Amino acid sequence: MSVLKPYTPASRNLKALRQIVGDKYVSTSDADRTIYSRDCNPVSIIWSSEGVIQHPPDFVVWPGSVEEVVKIVRLAAERKIPLVPFGAGSGVVKGTEPVRGGIALDLKRMDRILSVDETSLLVKAEAGIIGEHFEREMNRRGYTLGHFPSSIYCSTLGGWAATRSAGQLSTKYGKIEDMVVSLDVVLPDGAPISTREVPRSAAGPDLDQLFIGSEGTLGIITAVTMRMSPYPESRLFLAFIFPDVPSSLQAIRSMLRTGIKPAAMRVYDELDTYIIGSRGKNGGGDHFLDFLPLREFNKLVRSLVPGMIRTTQRAILTRADLANRLSRFMKEGCLMVLTFEGDGRMTRAEYEVAQERCEAAGGTNRGPEPARRWWESRYHVSYNQSKVFYAGAFVDTIEVAATWDKVERLYFEVRKAISPRAFIMAHFSHAYPEGCSIYFTFVTAGMTPQEAEKAHRRVWTEAMETCIKVGGTISHHHGIGLSRAEWMPEEHGNAFGLMQALKEQVDPENLMNPGKLGL
Repeated sequence: MSVLKPYTPASRNLKALRQIVGDKYVSTSDADRTIYSRDCNPVSIIWSSEGVIQHPPDFVVWPGSVEEVVKIVRLAAERKIPLVPFGAGSGVVKGTEPVRGGIALDLKRMDRILSVDETSLLVKAEAGIIGEHFEREMNRRGYTLGHFPSSIYCSTLGGWAATRSAGQLSTKYGKIEDMVVSLDVVLPDGAPISTREVPRSAAGPDLDQLFIGSEGTLGIITAVTMRMSPYPESRLFLAFIFPDVPSSLQAIRSMLRTGIKPAAMRVYDELDTYIIGSRGKNGGGDHFLDFLPLREFNKLVRSLVPGMIRTTQRAILTRADLANRLSRFMKEGCLMVLTFEGDGRMTRAEYEVAQERCEAAGGTNRGPEPARRWWESRYHVSYNQSKVFYAGAFVDTIEVAATWDKVERLYFEVRKAISPRAFIMAHFSHAYPEGCSIYFTFVTAGMTPQEAEKAHRRVWTEAMETCIKVGGTISHHHGIGLSRAEWMPEEHGNAFGLMQALKEQVDPENLMNPGKLGL
């Protein structure tokens, strides 16, 4: 059953939008409004699979130029219509849900590369360009962006900037906020602004950083100038097994203190390591229901009447405590994968230093193959999660971060808090000299959508409150959206008032992506 409210296409707002972009690029159809009612948040997926559309926009609009964006924003400001910028909808924190209806503004028609400065190693592109298309074109010209989020096939440059995205090679190239040199933005009153394209500046606060991570609450990013790098001439792979999480983290810290920058640097905890090993040895498992502790159970379920499969699998996943207890018996250790890329002499030197430091920390060299396999299949997991949802469960991720003095405590305490409620594993990535991110993946279920939503919320509440207690940040790169909004005052303390004051100043009617960032 759909809760989409019927929309009358004869409204004056629809007529005004058509005058700006043309009839072809405005829609009020149920299909389009349904598609633009959510991102990839698991709870939203569960409800939409039941036919319940919680937050549809009134209009979906596809502008083709900055001039059209300006006119749409001015129309929205004049008529007090909420407006939600939309990239590709790959976010997972309800960052594009139009909670007050209004306009879903899809920027994917604005997908041109505007300029390439090979002397300064800068490239400027419109915000709607898909990441994979952008990277391939840069590769064709002999360069790389160095930004490889798991969503690269279905995320946009504007979305990267708006959510402070991180790519898989962030240790070498940095996060998106380290790559952006300047921005073009349309403010909530429709005024277009451009920040200066300079390497560094002391002319007051950095306005780029004001809009990076703003999730469309302060304006609409229409173009981004980014740093680029020469395409690497060399790429090397290395993998180690460590006895446990603490020894593997010591190896990461030791490597980074030498000044080397592996492109990718990832450590999987014992359960995640087991799953990776099972995938390789069995040649097939590609979602949680194919792995111990659920593999044998899954075989049994598949021998039953097919109509029982989803209900039975969902029921077993409501007992996350049993699954997590069985994970204690996995003794494979923790896998670390490393990649090095760039100038051949530099990559060889970094490889040798990393090898020495990992061995000194107690690691066992597994050669290049585990890391090479990770590289070749590093995007696959995002496209296999539908099987978990089909089984009546759901999978979600929570990425937090902390300085090195808190990372281990944060990992163990979040695991302790969540494990009674969800089947949980983690990996450590996006490592820097001062700390790193922890990427938790959890699976749980409810026998009804209402129970599933409650189970999901309990896990998130435990994780966020534990993170704040330990002293980490509640998000490393997925952003805030609606999912984390209630914890923003605790994250920022008294400084949150500055964010609120800025929002009230530039967007007094709260029309720009209402509710996101807790604003």
